[in-house]
Amino acid sequence: MDAAAPRPSNKRITAETTRLNLAPLPDGEPSELVLDLALTETHEWFGIGGRRGRLRRPRRLSRNMRLPLAAASAAGDPDYLRSAGDCRRLISQTVTHLLGEEEAFRWLTAAHWDAAVPRGVEYGIAARAGSVVPGGGPCACEVSIRVRAEFVYSEAEELLLACAEAADMQVWTSASGGGGGAAPPCSICLEEMAPEAELRLPGCAHGFHRECIGRWFEKASTCPVCRRDKLGFLPPDYMAVHDMMLSDPEGSC
Repeated sequence: MDAAAPRPSNKRITAETTRLNLAPLPDGEPSELVLDLALTETHEWFGIGGRRGRLRRPRRLSRNMRLPLAAASAAGDPDYLRSAGDCRRLISQTVTHLLGEEEAFRWLTAAHWDAAVPRGVEYGIAARAGSVVPGGGPCACEVSIRVRAEFVYSEAEELLLACAEAADMQVWTSASGGGGGAAPPCSICLEEMAPEAELRLPGCAHGFHRECIGRWFEKASTCPVCRRDKLGFLPPDYMAVHDMMLSDPEGSC
C-alpha cells in the first residue's frame, strides 16, 4: 500500500561495503573517488492491538557519483584516500547529497547519515591506497555501498507521546491528597511511582509508569482503569493512516 507517510516513530539505517577497488593512475592525473550507492527503503506500520502492515511498497534505487580529488598540498588540502577521517567525511557528504532530497530522508539526523557510511570503510580505503600506491601517487578508488533504511510507524509510541504532551498542558491535583503520603502506585504493575516516571492520562488522570502504559498501548488504546479510549489523542496524520489501514485489509501483512 502506498500512502503519504507521517513522521516515522523510529528510523534504522544500516550500511555495508559490497565492493572496494583501488588502482594507480598515471602521474599528473588527479585521484578520484567513484561511489556507487544501492538503497533499499521500507516503511512498516505497527498498529495498536498487534496489527501491522506495509505503509509503502519497498523501494530500491541506485545512485552514483564520480569525484575528482585535489592532490594533498601544504595549503591544507587533505589526501582523502589516505586520511581516514577526511575520507569518511567526504563519503558521508556524498551520501547525504545523493539521498538528501528523498522525501523520507528529511527526518534523518546527523547520526543517521553517519550510519549510512559502513563502519571502517575509510580505514580500508586508506590501507589499500597505501599498498597500491605506496609513494602517495594518484589513484582511482571505486566503492560500492548497500544502504538499508527502515522507517517504522508505531501507533503505540505516538499515542504515548501525544498523551504525555496533552497531560503536560493540564494542571493536576495531588493524587495522594497531599500531606506527604506515599507515592501512588502504578495501576498496571502496582509499584510506587516517582513523579518523574509517572504519566497521567489526559481525560481521566489515571497514572502509570510511562513504560507500563507504553507497553499497554501496544495492546489497547484504552485506559487500563476506566477503559476510556485515548485513540482520539493520536496525531491527525497517524489517525489518517490508522483509518486507512483498517479500511484496507489487503494492505496489511
